[in-house]
Parts: sequence; structure tokens; C-alpha cells
Amino acid sequence: MEYTKTTVVEAAPERVWEVLSDVEGWPERIAVYQSVERLDEGPLTVGSRAKVKQDNLAAGVWEVTELVPGESFVWISRQPGVHLVGRHSATAEPDGRARLTLTFEHTGPMAWLITLLYGRLIRRYVDLESAALKAAAESVNA
Repeated sequence: MEYTKTTVVEAAPERVWEVLSDVEGWPERIAVYQSVERLDEGPLTVGSRAKVKQDNLAAGVWEVTELVPGESFVWISRQPGVHLVGRHSATAEPDGRARLTLTFEHTGPMAWLITLLYGRLIRRYVDLESAALKAAAESVNA
């Protein structure tokens, strides 16, 4: 399963990146995140890891595998029988606004079961995450 949500944000890409890359701040901004605990310090880099817990889903450790500073990061988590990938990007629109793109995908022998049991919930969570990050980036107080 792969699901992508893209939205235009009324903010500069740098502001969207600031909100997007502050993964420890996600629980304050995104209702379905119970916790995001960084397992290292400093800005996100390839190899950065975080323990993530969302409502109705098992906690997992996510590791950044790709990073374009100021623009995008990809992180992965491996669970029994499934490989999870989250892609996050904030790119510039011609008019100076930002395009926020979030993609979630999973593969592996148990991917079909995850899609069957959690596919609808995952799509809902990606949509909620996108809306919350957009609102935070557009807010002057976030």
C-alpha cells in the first residue's frame, strides 16, 4: 500500500520545513501522535532515530534514511513482516508558497494484512497529519 497526501501551504517552504522537521513537536500539533521521542540530539540527519507512538498503532522506532536539508526526509521502521516508509517534503511553489507532500507506504509479507486491518486508519492519519502540519506552518504562534 502507498498513500500520498499533497497540499499547498500559505507559508514559505522554510517555515513548513521548520514545522515538518520538528518531529518531537508533532504530538503537540497532531492529535493522533501520543509521543515522538528522539533517540539522538540535534537536527535531523541520516541515521537519526525516534520512537513514535500513535493512537491505535504499535510503537516503533523510525530511522531517517534520506535527507535533503530544508526540503525532505524519509524514515523507515521495520515491524514483524512489514517494512514501513514515511516520506515528508516541503517544496517551493512558483508563487513562494510551499507544497507539503506526505507519503506512507508499507511492503513485506504481511503488508496485505496491514492494508486490510489498518489501511483506512493509515490514510486518515496521513490526512490529519497533513492538515495539522499545514495549520501549524500557517500559524504565527506555532
